[in-house]
Amino acid sequence: MTDLTPPPEQPLSDQARTRIRTELLAQADEGRSSAPRWAAPLGAAAAVALVAGLGYWAVTLGGDDGPETTPALATASTTPSAPPSPAASTVPTSPSAPIEVATGTCPEELPNVLPGAEPALDFPVGGDGGTTSFFVKGDRFVLCDIREGTTTVQQPMPMTPREDATTYAVSTLNLGGPGHRTIRVGGGLVPEGFMAYDVEYTFPDGHTERATKAKDDQGRTWWRMVYAYDGGGGNEMDETPIEVTVSYSGAQHHYTLGWGIYTCAQANHGC
Repeated sequence: MTDLTPPPEQPLSDQARTRIRTELLAQADEGRSSAPRWAAPLGAAAAVALVAGLGYWAVTLGGDDGPETTPALATASTTPSAPPSPAASTVPTSPSAPIEVATGTCPEELPNVLPGAEPALDFPVGGDGGTTSFFVKGDRFVLCDIREGTTTVQQPMPMTPREDATTYAVSTLNLGGPGHRTIRVGGGLVPEGFMAYDVEYTFPDGHTERATKAKDDQGRTWWRMVYAYDGGGGNEMDETPIEVTVSYSGAQHHYTLGWGIYTCAQANHGC
């Protein structure tokens, strides 16, 4: 039978201990001298770079199976800004904002026809609620008529009337409807010194409409004619023209208003 009991431990001699220590120190010196002095720091730097590089690709590209991830920055916490408010849906307004043609007041429509014209006279409101006004600037005037929601400004005319059909031209407002309702308006300044001045219009339906007169604050006399009737919405060329008779100082003058030429005196909208 084999005896497995180890022999009793014996202490090393001083000589043996010295020899073993010398051999271990020599082996350590050989290990240190076999590698360059810069190998360790360079290796450490390379390791750091490698780790950093792998970390960058892992963060920015993500894994093959995972979604792309944006790197988080280690910054001080900030309060997120409030989202911008939606744009205003209202349209800016200004005193000079345009208005629909022929729907403004006379002062609003006049600058497009005779800028700077001053009011001279307002005729009394008629039974239909319409109004007729005259405005003057220098040696010219304009007639402005508001009827059925439409503002009609006529072409500027000279303060000294001419003895021709142009002086008695009418503006036309076609209201439409089953009977083609039509409104004709004429007006002007009575020549100074003319006595018993009278203007009459005879229309295709046989009706004769006499102009009315009124004085302004400066003593000037103005005349105005308004007539509304059914007709005038068809082919006016087939109708009898409008005839005008002007009487003053015991004489009479007759003028024929050709369709279109003398029946579209307005300046701010069409006939």
